Amino acid sequence: MDIIKKNLPRYLMLTFANLISAINFNLLVKPINLVSGGSPGLSLVISKIVNLSTSQIIVIIYIITFILGFIFLDKKSIIGIIYASIIYPLFVNLTENITSVVMLNYRDIFLIVIIASIVSGISNGIIYKNGFASSGLGIISPIINKYFKVSISSTNFVINTMILLMGGYFFGFNIILYALCYLYISNYICNMIILGVSQNKVILIRSKKCDDIIKYLKNKYNINAIVLDNDDPTLMVLSSNRYYSFIRNDLINIDKEIFFTTDNCYEVME
Repeated sequence: MDIIKKNLPRYLMLTFANLISAINFNLLVKPINLVSGGSPGLSLVISKIVNLSTSQIIVIIYIITFILGFIFLDKKSIIGIIYASIIYPLFVNLTENITSVVMLNYRDIFLIVIIASIVSGISNGIIYKNGFASSGLGIISPIINKYFKVSISSTNFVINTMILLMGGYFFGFNIILYALCYLYISNYICNMIILGVSQNKVILIRSKKCDDIIKYLKNKYNINAIVLDNDDPTLMVLSSNRYYSFIRNDLINIDKEIFFTTDNCYEVME
């Protein structure tokens, strides 16, 4: 019972994300033939070759990839994939005729691409944030990684590039450009959902004047610098985005020979 209570919210979010993704495909992506990779993109390409609807092709793709995942992947990691492999094709079929209910003007393709990419990023972000892996063609990459040691990102890139090129062949070169915009925005939104918006910067500092830097940051900004290495003086400083440019200039003024590197910080646990 505790396991059900713990995982029920995650599976409800997975269900919601797949519903939104299916609506996004049938309402925005499919009407403009936006081939952007993955199972939906491949279904658009195959539907131009064989006399099957995109929803039927998606069901076939998900059945095949599910069988492959069940055979070759760890059974513990496939429970979420099983569920997604059922509900996403189901939602695609249920919402297949949504354009007859919700009628949109598809003349401004670029606007449709932007909206579709934002919705895609949100749905994918919800799925990944709740700890679920990709289903459909996304199952192939972990299988190849497991047996051939090729990185998941590299395999995904090759698969999606091939689908993208096929989309350009069947639907025109412009579709490739729209698809690239779609993928960029979608990935950006997805990362924002997973990581959140960075409100802080983490600064790693190497300097011969670490003691002066520690005192200065404490007195002026009330920031405590963390000493990472006493033998080779290295500090870590957490700064809000608001004060980062000021702190950066102050550090350079304190030590002209200072070396530091900065990155976004998405989470702070105290």
